[in-house]
Amino acid sequence: MRPSQVVPLLCLPALLASTSPADAQPKSSPPPTSAAAPKAARRPRIQRAPSDAMSDKARKLYVEGVAASEQNRWADAYASFVAAWALQKHYTIVGGIGTCELMLQRYRDAAEHLAIYVRELANDTTATPEEREAAAAAYAQARAEVGAVIVSANVPGAKVLVDGSPVGTTPLVDPVFVEPGPHTITVQHDGHAPESSAVDVARGGEIQRAFELEQLVVRAPPEPAPAPPPPPAMAERSSAPIVAGASVAAAGVIAGVVFTLVANAKANSVREQHTKIGAPVNCNAATNDEQMQQQCNKLSTLVDGRDLFSNLALWSFVGGGAVAVGTLGYWLASPSTPPEKRHVRVVPLVAPGAGGIVASGVF
Repeated sequence: MRPSQVVPLLCLPALLASTSPADAQPKSSPPPTSAAAPKAARRPRIQRAPSDAMSDKARKLYVEGVAASEQNRWADAYASFVAAWALQKHYTIVGGIGTCELMLQRYRDAAEHLAIYVRELANDTTATPEEREAAAAAYAQARAEVGAVIVSANVPGAKVLVDGSPVGTTPLVDPVFVEPGPHTITVQHDGHAPESSAVDVARGGEIQRAFELEQLVVRAPPEPAPAPPPPPAMAERSSAPIVAGASVAAAGVIAGVVFTLVANAKANSVREQHTKIGAPVNCNAATNDEQMQQQCNKLSTLVDGRDLFSNLALWSFVGGGAVAVGTLGYWLASPSTPPEKRHVRVVPLVAPGAGGIVASGVF
């Protein structure tokens, strides 16, 4: 059975996002100071029991607010309802807040809260026609004292401000209630140019303002300067010709050294044979001295051997040097080392009876 207490109008969905008494009291209105109902406002008569959805603490505060309202202690009732709202977000509580604001002549806040109360009560299947009629009458009483601006915008989620103070985001379910007189309505959204409109609303009047926000043109950042082209890639140098050329050149030098040593040994033998023969002898002349003929033959053999190995040594050095020069040319023609780091060093190689060159460096 529904209790018989007389209770104020109920809650405001706009306050459903609020979590404290301060959130239920708009900054534009001063806190209630009067404990008695002004004679200008007719006391609403709405019988509405606390909702079963309320917590025990919220229900207790709500009942305390009802009791205070029955004694015309509207400031005390307001405080109880706001405390209950901080604990429980239920529209019945906001109805009590709106009723107190109406009786305390805070008409703008009362119109805002009671508009939501009427809307939520219409969706409540447990509400009676008498309750809906009484709620609508209370809302009309508050609405007659303030102006209303129906705000729409082409961008959902745009912030709506009245004289610089935010009042909600688009699309707005209810009108924006303002004190009678001039105001500035501003609508803004990220990525769009804000738009403002000056309005002057009479008491009980209603006007409409549609805002068309223009999307800002996002300038692309300047393109970075193109990177310098990479240096031309050096052709990959094959190591096979270099290895082969170096091997042949080394073999030629080694052979030249060996042949030079053999030629030197032959030259020593030639000198020893000359010493053994003694006085200069013309070995090309015919002689009957068999021993002398044998010595001349031996000397001729030693000279031929010396000349042979001397020539072999010379050509070994020449061939090795030629191959080394060719390998060096190939190396320089296909460098793998930056030019500033390349250097060449050539050292002559001199041996008894022959000579050559040795090249080294970084190419």
